[in-house]
Amino acid sequence: MDIFAQNDRISNMELWTLMFVYMMGSLLTLPIGYAAGHDSWISAIIGTIAALGINWIYVLLCHKYPRKSLVEIAQILLGPWIGKMVGILYTWYSFYLGAYTLLNFTDITGAVLLPRTPTVIVGITMIILVTWTASKGIEVISRCALILFLFVVISTVLGSILLVPDMEPKNILPVLESGWNPILKGAGQIATIPLGETIVFGMLIPYVNQMAFVKKTVITVIGVTGLLLLLTFFVNIFVLGEIASKQLFPSYTSVMYIAVGDFFERIEPLVFTVWIFNGFTKLTICLLVSALALSQTIGSRDYRFYLIPLGLLLLELSLILHPNQLDLIAYIKDIWPLFSLPFLIFVPLILLIISFLKRKTLKSQN
Repeated sequence: MDIFAQNDRISNMELWTLMFVYMMGSLLTLPIGYAAGHDSWISAIIGTIAALGINWIYVLLCHKYPRKSLVEIAQILLGPWIGKMVGILYTWYSFYLGAYTLLNFTDITGAVLLPRTPTVIVGITMIILVTWTASKGIEVISRCALILFLFVVISTVLGSILLVPDMEPKNILPVLESGWNPILKGAGQIATIPLGETIVFGMLIPYVNQMAFVKKTVITVIGVTGLLLLLTFFVNIFVLGEIASKQLFPSYTSVMYIAVGDFFERIEPLVFTVWIFNGFTKLTICLLVSALALSQTIGSRDYRFYLIPLGLLLLELSLILHPNQLDLIAYIKDIWPLFSLPFLIFVPLILLIISFLKRKTLKSQN
């Protein structure tokens, strides 16, 4: 069911940059993967490898059924009724993820940039912008991501270079001091939160104009983002040492150390501006995907009809989820990875296995 316009297509490069900016929305603004302290860089490596496997499952599924979203594939393989249940699940997942993205955005904005502005005002402003952007379709969103991509890369790399004088490489020692349990816990957070949440792109891959290169596109963007994540971990550990794992916003805290002479310092507001646009992109994708999944589940051809009510509900949910940032971070670290497993692994893997079995049955019958 093509509910976008016929000319509303994106290239593999646009998909790549869109996924990259989307993942960076959580990568730099959440203290994810630091369970092992100064050994967290090992978690980044293991988590990236696991995320490559997770993403391969749904990408292979979309490759086997070109021009079909995860919801449509579920209806093909499981029948209309069970397929609609899967559609409801992914509508909820993207909607729930959007609520947490908005909550994290409003909390960090209130803590860092606008401490006297009511949270609800920040949330309403963001929802209005996000809803309007989502109504313009995937092509417009991806074009915005192309512009943001340059700022994300430049700010991350430049910030890392400027922090070199403040780095202490010895902070990474001793290796494996805390054992493997916290390392694996951190790896699980990385695999399921910034790098595994790309499962929502299973709803958007059908609108890529060249499906033959999608697998390469997704795997390379996960790999590159994982390398950038590893760089970020090294920088934060080298600069902050053991306290990196105790910061609410470790990357932001590291940036505060930047000072070049007496004329170039306190640049964290500029970096934070880039993070705002990262969060904006991620929230837009979550709202768009929840509207797409809902419309395909109930058989509607106009996903835009659901954007405003879903946006208002998403705002309302974000206001009641958690009382403070500490409670939010604790939930994301300990509960969210387990909550995500059915959506990221179990359902796509079951669909992939069923697709193989059906094709094997058809071949044996022929």
